[in-house]
Amino acid sequence: MTHYADLAISAEVEILDHRQLATDTRLVRLAVPDALCAAIPGQFFMLRDARSSDPLIGRAFAMYDVDPQAGWIDLVYLVKGKLTSSIVDKRPGDHLCLWGPLGNGFDDRPTEHLIMVAGGIGQTPFLSLAREATGRQAFGNRNCGYAQRVSLCYGVRSSHYLAGLDAFQAAGAEIHVATEDGSIGRPQRVTEVLTGLLDQTSDLSRTRLVCCGPEPMMQAVARIASQRGADCQVSLETPMACGIGICFTCVAKVGSPSQWDYQRTCVEGPVFDAAMIVWDDAE
Repeated sequence: MTHYADLAISAEVEILDHRQLATDTRLVRLAVPDALCAAIPGQFFMLRDARSSDPLIGRAFAMYDVDPQAGWIDLVYLVKGKLTSSIVDKRPGDHLCLWGPLGNGFDDRPTEHLIMVAGGIGQTPFLSLAREATGRQAFGNRNCGYAQRVSLCYGVRSSHYLAGLDAFQAAGAEIHVATEDGSIGRPQRVTEVLTGLLDQTSDLSRTRLVCCGPEPMMQAVARIASQRGADCQVSLETPMACGIGICFTCVAKVGSPSQWDYQRTCVEGPVFDAAMIVWDDAE
């Protein structure tokens, strides 16, 4: 389902908490109106500094966590670039500009095994999804408790970049970690962890993959899913300027290598069927 930007809410919101989760990785908790708490897993928000016009446009952040009763949402970000560097020293009581929720969400069809594949900061859309899939939290009129088993395959350069493992365990997810430098286990990529997990699965028709992270990793996961006949959705991290479908700077090629069209990640995405993405080297 496409969630159009004219349904989004814009507000200046107060920071309730702002803390470090891992190296260069921070969580910011924002007090928000009820309408902003209506986000579903996979949707995102645009954020900018309420006290600065540099940068002038906002940046997209996936919803990490939300508590509609308490009236807050959590966003997790990597300190990289002008906006995140400018807000890193913000404290509780300071304000940010936020608008959303934007984009579409992950599939909520029942499945036996939901495997979430994250690389780098790509774990951020998955905490709320894990809670929904395991029945720990409902989001709107969507299904809840639709997966018998939920796994997170999480790949990072080094162990000190791992963020939120306790939260994912509390959400009922099995954690499978890959570090490129071998600081946990042997040096490996997250795709190796994924293939090992899939090798233990007898019926991939009852398994669904969701993926977020660097594009080469998502392309590799999409290829693995295609080869094994598993459903797969990817949450694209295409850079966005407006977040509401006006500027067309975040387009992705969707269709087939021989017949595709541009679709806006901020409106038709950010979640797409992996089989429908035309990756740059696939033409």
